[in-house]
Amino acid sequence: MARISKEAIKRLDGKASLLPRHVIVVRVASFTFRFGTVEQLRECIKYYEQKTHPSSRIATKTLAADLGKDWRELRGWEVERWFERLPMYLLEEPKRHKVLKALTQALALVETGKL
Repeated sequence: MARISKEAIKRLDGKASLLPRHVIVVRVASFTFRFGTVEQLRECIKYYEQKTHPSSRIATKTLAADLGKDWRELRGWEVERWFERLPMYLLEEPKRHKVLKALTQALALVETGKL
């Protein structure tokens, strides 16, 4: 059973802000997803809709274009993409279906304004 909620977040220094900011929280399959925007949620849904994922390898030309001439020094966890940091057990077929169902349910709640 997935738990979907919206939580208020504080600034990085721990103080409250006058501008309320919220994050969408989806707890499913012993993992907690946190989304700052609806676009992040849609991107995650698009990722979990794919049964087979392409290689996570990035071409050097792409890295050089994105990071600049010193891309070899910057290459590390900083340039790791968000989906490379997810636990692998979430890609197993039964759990992938649970995650996809929970994420689409969260998107429906956000779009209807019930969350």
